[in-house]
Amino acid sequence: MLSSPLPVAPNGGIAFAGPYPSAITGLTGWWDAGGLAGVRDLNNNPLAAWNNPAISLADLSGHNINLVPFHNATNTSPPQTLAVSRLNNIRGGLGSPNPVIAQYAPSLDPDWGLLHPALSLGSATAWTIYLIWTRPNFRQGTIQVNQNPIALIRSVSGGMTILQADSAGGTNLTLYPGTASATPISTSLARRHSHALILRHVPGSGVDAWLDGQPVATGITNPLSSISNDQTLLLHDTSIQGSAQCWFHEAACWGHDLSAADIATLVACQSRWVLGPRKGVNLLVMGQSNAEWFTQSGGALALAQGISWYLGAAAWGFTAQQSGNFNAPARYSMVSGHPISNSTPPLFPPGLGNGTFLTNPGDGSDPSTWSFGPDGAALSAYLQGSSALVSLADESDFAALVWPWSEQDSTLPYASKSLYKASVLRLLQLTRSVLGRSAASLPLLVWNAIPYETNDGVQMVRESMFDLVSDPANNIVIFAPQTADSNPLNAIWAPATGLFSGGDPQHRDQPDLLRFGRNGSHAAARAALANGRSDTIAAADVPASLLPIKGGPAISHAFRASNTNIIVTITHDSGTDLIVPLQAANGVGWAFMDGGSIASPGPLITALSASRIDATHISLTLSAPLTQPSAYVLIFYPYGSMQIGRGDAITDNAASQTPPEGWDIGADLGAAWRSNFPLQASFYPVTLSDLPI
Repeated sequence: MLSSPLPVAPNGGIAFAGPYPSAITGLTGWWDAGGLAGVRDLNNNPLAAWNNPAISLADLSGHNINLVPFHNATNTSPPQTLAVSRLNNIRGGLGSPNPVIAQYAPSLDPDWGLLHPALSLGSATAWTIYLIWTRPNFRQGTIQVNQNPIALIRSVSGGMTILQADSAGGTNLTLYPGTASATPISTSLARRHSHALILRHVPGSGVDAWLDGQPVATGITNPLSSISNDQTLLLHDTSIQGSAQCWFHEAACWGHDLSAADIATLVACQSRWVLGPRKGVNLLVMGQSNAEWFTQSGGALALAQGISWYLGAAAWGFTAQQSGNFNAPARYSMVSGHPISNSTPPLFPPGLGNGTFLTNPGDGSDPSTWSFGPDGAALSAYLQGSSALVSLADESDFAALVWPWSEQDSTLPYASKSLYKASVLRLLQLTRSVLGRSAASLPLLVWNAIPYETNDGVQMVRESMFDLVSDPANNIVIFAPQTADSNPLNAIWAPATGLFSGGDPQHRDQPDLLRFGRNGSHAAARAALANGRSDTIAAADVPASLLPIKGGPAISHAFRASNTNIIVTITHDSGTDLIVPLQAANGVGWAFMDGGSIASPGPLITALSASRIDATHISLTLSAPLTQPSAYVLIFYPYGSMQIGRGDAITDNAASQTPPEGWDIGADLGAAWRSNFPLQASFYPVTLSDLPI
């Protein structure tokens, strides 16, 4: 068998019909990790699914010389070699990811490579070798060698590196480094990249090289001796922690020097890969204590990973710093208890400049003229200037600002709505200015206000964010449109009933924050795609349907069937049906204001039960009859600081839907990513209608 099945994605990704290296005669070895056909599991059978351990990569040329994982440290149990999907467009690769993230994910094991037991690359024979790899980041997580260059091809028997790439900010890709034949074949190597290399050796004439299909060297003297059947390492230099920390995609070799026509065919083979510089997804997280919990729970990293999955990006991570860790000057992006501006009582009365991101001078001036407060100054120092903790390279990866942040500001009175919206826009403008980014190039990701102390203030924040999101010029996206379907931090929860007790009601529980990050990545990724952040997957290749867009179904109509029975119509996002689980069946989350307004509330009537009528309709039974005309009844899901609870929201059935080919996030990132989405919160109250639809 000289070919392996490859993923074809009619609804996204790159379809490829060949040629493959097997089209060139004299093939002596071919190893392909872009699909699963050549990957062998721990029982030496073809690997059945991505993200599982592999023991070797089969030789598809028929010569049965498999590539096997290499580790220098033989006295320890090495991390597993995994076949990982979606590393280059929808194609995969082989590597050894470490679950402990050093800086950017993925962190790859510093002691992993692939060994070929008998590859002839010496000076006495003709040969051609072909290699495709991806580097997601500079070296990270090693003890002493983060600064050292990486070996991509190494002759073990000859004790010589054949191909080397700079790390730690270097830009050179060099043939035969440290020898008289040392030749840079690129001086513009990117931090993150995918490349295809062809080396062709003619005895007496030397080595010719092509990088990404372009000739980059001719007639380089081969300094290796005339040895044959040489042990050869890919992506390791044989030393302790000598891994290149790269993904392996594909390699092939021939026992002769390929002709010009064969080289042209081999260049065509590499068109199945997206080659050149690659992107990372970095998120700058700002806010108060729930933002801190969001990062600690893994929510921020999950949000970045989900965005990366959509973009086909090579790496993902987040940037955030709690206050108190760096002083003189203070540098941070998150600080407990602090709102956007000192307009928020009672902690920060107007006129005082301490303790907020913006300073309201208390003179009635428009927020568009306000300056950074002490927190804003600490944010600026964190990102900019001689004391900055974030590099310009990492800042260039910022795909979005993330504000899991509404707590203290939601204690403002409802009448402060205009002031609050203006302060949000001012802080957003100043933050983008510090980064030198426009609104169009850096979206802001916010959540629907979490339950917190007051009702009218929470409703004010929800309405404000809806208004700000509705203006495309602001480039603001709600990544978590329902946050009340969560528990207080450290609450006791009974998953069989959905009931919870105790906990800290001012903070969301960590499992819920993690879920917000995973679920929120869909809407966030759409914003990143719209802002030109695509890497190996173009925005046009993302399926327009069957994937979440808004992050959950939404209320579109409410019909007054009787004074105690309301029929709610729901519009789906990626689901096709409705589920009413646990406490949702008891009507949890629904509130009907029987006259009055948010600023001057009338009586609240809750629901006793909720039941599914059909795929788009829910029937609600109220705890008391409505007395006001429908035009004066306001519907909330939920109202103010009401908590629905984990597992107690009405959801769609998105987890059971079949996604487009190549777009199963659960298969690629894990089953936890395949979830039903909760019914979105009502940003503005829904007005009751006397007409059904």
